[in-house]
Amino acid sequence: MRLLTACFLLAACSNPIPTPTGTVCPDPDPGDLTYENFGKPFMENYCTMCHLSTLPRSQRHGAPIYHDYDSLRGVLETPDHIDEQAGSGPDADNMLMPPDRCPSEPGGALNVSCKVPTEDERKHLALWIACERTRPHTF
Repeated sequence: MRLLTACFLLAACSNPIPTPTGTVCPDPDPGDLTYENFGKPFMENYCTMCHLSTLPRSQRHGAPIYHDYDSLRGVLETPDHIDEQAGSGPDADNMLMPPDRCPSEPGGALNVSCKVPTEDERKHLALWIACERTRPHTF
């Protein structure tokens, strides 16, 4: 029985469940994290090697179609997914993305270790997404 319990605990720890971070944008929005100064560089550093709108399914390495992070509009189409996969906040520290192996060029072979955001970058990601959700946008 102890062995069975240990196996269940090990399985639960090795395959975390995506969880909303619970991050809320302060009121008023401080406006210090923007797409230009934070979101775009973050996505380019950690996400767009696979989450790029120009990549066909065969070159996305499992990244879902229409989860494209090379534009603010693309990010805002799936903000929950980003928060639950890579954000950090009061309710969850999500480190599911990026994976261990990444392509060195968009759509290429998984030939390098992925760059990994710091804990502060993950917290900023969750905060930036929370604030971007409430900001006016014209696309």
